[in-house]
Amino acid sequence: MFSRFCGKKLIATKTLSHETPQKKRLSMQTLEALIASNKESFVKHFGSQPLFVTQAPGRINIIGEHTDYNQGLSMPCAINRWVTVSMAASAGKQVKVISTDFKGTMTFTLGETYEPKNSWEKYIYGCILLFNQTKPLSSGFNAVISGNVPIGSGVSSSAALEVAFMNALNHFSNAGLDNLALIKLCQQVEHQYLGVKSGLLDQYASQFSVAGKVMLLDFNTLTHRYINADTHGYVWVLCDTKVKRTLAGSKYSERVEETKRALEILKEKVPSIKGFRDIEEKHIALIEDKNQKKRIKHYVTENKRTEAALVAFENRKMDVLGKLLTASHNSLRYDYEVSCDELDFLVEEALLSNYCIGSRMMGGGFGGCTINLVRKNDVSGFTYHVSKTYKKKFNIDTEINIYQSVNGAGIST
Repeated sequence: MFSRFCGKKLIATKTLSHETPQKKRLSMQTLEALIASNKESFVKHFGSQPLFVTQAPGRINIIGEHTDYNQGLSMPCAINRWVTVSMAASAGKQVKVISTDFKGTMTFTLGETYEPKNSWEKYIYGCILLFNQTKPLSSGFNAVISGNVPIGSGVSSSAALEVAFMNALNHFSNAGLDNLALIKLCQQVEHQYLGVKSGLLDQYASQFSVAGKVMLLDFNTLTHRYINADTHGYVWVLCDTKVKRTLAGSKYSERVEETKRALEILKEKVPSIKGFRDIEEKHIALIEDKNQKKRIKHYVTENKRTEAALVAFENRKMDVLGKLLTASHNSLRYDYEVSCDELDFLVEEALLSNYCIGSRMMGGGFGGCTINLVRKNDVSGFTYHVSKTYKKKFNIDTEINIYQSVNGAGIST
């Protein structure tokens, strides 16, 4: 049974990219089907049933972008795409992990050095080493990883992988680490083994989300509250640029440093400023560096937009929420400078379609996807317009999906 039931089944999906029929079936699988498929793979590779299967979902972020690593506010929820991990003890200290999606296998012995050969292995090896340092593993294990979270689309497949695997290690070793401790370990995987100084947004959403809710996350206090996710006749539609985010890692780290330097300057000039959340709009003018000034302007105004989005949800003001999304994109485009031509075009065409009341880029930027608030009855028209104009402009087939909010990480036995 599920220790946490993962919500409702997929309500609607439109895939407009040139995917194979097999990939389309995988993307539309329910959690139950994914778990069953993962167990079958485990039996096929290891000849016995796994002890359990953990799962962790991808996420969308309604608003509050590039604020989590600076103690800001965000509003994410988990979506009905998951990474699953099955696990059972092995003989001695041997670890064997199979990724069905990447068609790869990593094998090593606990306590011995291993050199990861690719990105997915870096994530898994980092998870194992950091967990073992915190709660030493008493034996080796066999594991199979599979899932249907789109990779490189801005819905955080990497965090889903980390969270699913850390939960598996925690359950396998009976370590008893709490949810916050687990996601902090996941964050350290990004910092120490991928070289990305990320915040906790993605892991937090993957672990703590509740079906039918969005979260208001406060990264200054590491606390959250749940908000009814009803969008009253509108749906969240994601449009994937299909652009590889080649600049995202380097520019992400650059933004982290720029905002950090700006904070230090303000702390020297204004004694009352101790951290990012003490910065007010009136303080922005005190920053002389043009880029630092723009980065802090985005941070301060994005927090205000996130607070305003909470009020819009509570008052059922979807038109206001839509305007906040678009304002967020403009800030990310001009002040934080993490957008790209393809993202900007998708946002502009979404708003020109007359079916959409708000649109913005979502995630790290320089590719990935846009999130759009679209009238439920006009999804087909929206899809046709955006896919046609994007294809004409860039000769790229976008992928357009409707996602549903689900519960966070869980365990099936």
